[in-house]
Amino acid sequence: LAVLLMLNLIAFAPTKPWTEVAAVALCAATMIWCGRASAALRWLAAYAAVFGASMAVAAFPNEVTASFAAMIVVFRRVFCVGMFASNMIATTRVGEMASALQRAHVPRGGVVALCVALRFFPTMGKEFSSVAEAMKVRGMALSPATVLRHPALTAENLMVPVMSRLAIVADELSNAAIVRGIDSAAARTSYYELRFGPADALFAALFGAVVACVALIKLGVIA
Repeated sequence: LAVLLMLNLIAFAPTKPWTEVAAVALCAATMIWCGRASAALRWLAAYAAVFGASMAVAAFPNEVTASFAAMIVVFRRVFCVGMFASNMIATTRVGEMASALQRAHVPRGGVVALCVALRFFPTMGKEFSSVAEAMKVRGMALSPATVLRHPALTAENLMVPVMSRLAIVADELSNAAIVRGIDSAAARTSYYELRFGPADALFAALFGAVVACVALIKLGVIA
């Protein structure tokens, strides 16, 4: 979570493109260290495409491309945040998250909210996939052509069932956490033994170095 906060500082502070590239490279290294090399390659390919598109649009400035350029640049800036968050969601168990937050003395309400959020986003992806499969069975396959021909109908057929299911899923996740005693006043024990190892310290220091560079750029120390 501390690294995610640092990445948000990198994404939203005025900075240079090389700091963004450094942040993405560190996120890719983190993915590889977590055993997700193929996912790291996919994210790097996507970032290369986004970075190339932003450079191409910036090379031909005009009124038509201005809005697209702004949108692409914002997406490029926050790319590292989504990259690290996706890796955290894919590799972190809810029990590990709860144990780490409690050892950091995070308030109980914050622990519950973050643990529910950790499970909510993967569940949301599964719900979208299920609804898309159901639409395909009913002859309403979700495709770019369908979206262009019937945008309102496609949005209704996709979003209405998804939003209904997500409201139910959010309640189910909260109830499951309560059943497991997450709101109990007693001290919570954990199956997981979490330790801050040398690799964790190394990655934290590297991300901190990038944040320091961003701060120095902001102060004008680094041109």
